[in-house]
Amino acid sequence: MERLETDVCIVGAGPAGLVVAQRLFEAGVACTLLERLGSEALCARAKAGMIEHRTVQALRQVGLAAPIVEQGASNGQVEFRVQGVGRVFDYAALTGGRGHFVYPQHLLVRAWADAFTGRGGSLSYATEVTSVEQAQGTVRVQARAESGEARTIHCRAIVLAAGSGAGLVPEAVECHEHAYPFRWLTTMIEMGALSERTVYATHPSGFAAHVRRSPQLTRYYLQVPARDGLEDWPDERLRRELELRLGAPAGVLRGAIVERDLLDLRVRVREPMQHGALYLAGDAAHLITPAGGKGMNLAIQDALELSEGLIERFRDGRPQRLGSYTNTRLPQVWRTQEFSSWMLSLHCGGALELSRESPSGSGFGRRLHHAQIERLFGDPPFARWFAHQYAGVDQESS
Repeated sequence: MERLETDVCIVGAGPAGLVVAQRLFEAGVACTLLERLGSEALCARAKAGMIEHRTVQALRQVGLAAPIVEQGASNGQVEFRVQGVGRVFDYAALTGGRGHFVYPQHLLVRAWADAFTGRGGSLSYATEVTSVEQAQGTVRVQARAESGEARTIHCRAIVLAAGSGAGLVPEAVECHEHAYPFRWLTTMIEMGALSERTVYATHPSGFAAHVRRSPQLTRYYLQVPARDGLEDWPDERLRRELELRLGAPAGVLRGAIVERDLLDLRVRVREPMQHGALYLAGDAAHLITPAGGKGMNLAIQDALELSEGLIERFRDGRPQRLGSYTNTRLPQVWRTQEFSSWMLSLHCGGALELSRESPSGSGFGRRLHHAQIERLFGDPPFARWFAHQYAGVDQESS
């Protein structure tokens, strides 16, 4: 059995875990990073890709924005299509020209992981944490490598930044959860984008979205009933339904479908985001729907704040910022959950007034949706609020 002692053990090499690891390593705080997946599996799926203005600015300040800025695209407009008829909302025009960067999460994770290990950082792939025990100011982490080798890590703090954190989060941490009564079928098609803009489309059959990821990959979302499985949506049916709801020409989605999944729309917030010497970040702390593209941004923002607190604690001997981690982050987490919920209601039938039999909801819900769109284009203060929330720009800075 291998035994390791360090200041901070980080579980999960997604965006949150990698930001914490890089910041600690750069500051001279001893840390080790454990990742359940192998190196190739970790970066096999494109996942998220919309990165807020405030996230990129914060990453610039700590020297971590280069992959996004140098290789990513930009986006400042979004198109809302109702039964094939589109209206373009120029949100960057309302935020002083500040929009989103578009850069696939898997490429960002690959770049950050390679940079971390290239500088000598400790990252163990294919290693699953099996238990976490706290006692007398120290933490003992038990893990097992894919090879079967057991590992014990003794540390002064542990950052849980991996998925749901199932089985590792103490019972004393309260979990607030909600599940919506429908699913999104997500797919990645190997082809250029149909539009330079993100497209959100509503149709009597339900919601669909077109979101750029890279010059060669485009992600699509399709609202489907909760009872549907992947077997109910063979490739040709999926292509036809996307074309119908997006108002795209028949036969245009001819690229290879390289990824498909069913996403149960669940939300979760755990509080407090710290318990003793254990700290939660990213999906382990909160799960948010893809509506609005906020998940990766929240994870990175958690990690930036948490890493500053850990550095002040273990390098400088000042524990105050780390002790206030929950109070600092939770208000922003709930504000972002509220915005994502509002976006979901916009996409999927006004105020989520949905029928379980039909993904399109009732006529009342559709009329509420139309009213929301009209307000977006006809109410300047509301439009300005939306633009800043969507792009991730503080109003006082624009």
